[in-house]
Amino acid sequence: MKSTKNIIDPLQVTENLPIFSSICPLNINEQMIKDAKEQSYPNTNKTNVKAKMTDWCVRTSTTDKLTNWIKEIIAETTNTPNIKYELVESWFADYYKGDHTINHIHYPQVWSFVYFVKSPPDSAPLVFTTSQTAIQPEQNRVIIFPSWIYHFVPHNNSDNRITFSGNIGVDIRSKIKDK
Repeated sequence: MKSTKNIIDPLQVTENLPIFSSICPLNINEQMIKDAKEQSYPNTNKTNVKAKMTDWCVRTSTTDKLTNWIKEIIAETTNTPNIKYELVESWFADYYKGDHTINHIHYPQVWSFVYFVKSPPDSAPLVFTTSQTAIQPEQNRVIIFPSWIYHFVPHNNSDNRITFSGNIGVDIRSKIKDK
């Protein structure tokens, strides 16, 4: 196969992309704090997250409630009721003073989310790089955004800023079955 390198013209385009935010109505925050405390944190400082971090596959009955609600929000707000969204990976991160997350994306996933489990005063915001939009953490708030948007967390100024984050993809097997 010939290379397409010489026929591709890179373009810089700025788009308005959907970012959703909501306070979670499920009354799960206390259990999420307990779930975070019960985890081990083997990925601490081994990923873009330069803080305490669990493995990539955290699943509890409470996190399942949250991610099912997030998938409903995505389907409703994007008017895609026939698409089956699936949780691809999820993790807790626990930030202390000086901890941060390096600028990154979650491509090739479709949607990513951050749920603020615990947000002490002076907790670092979630920052979307291109727009420099900084979202201040608010306990029990979820932020849902396209996975290809660059984002980071600057150096944190508090102890015990806890988030539960994840990536959501499309189950293409459900589309194949529909045909």
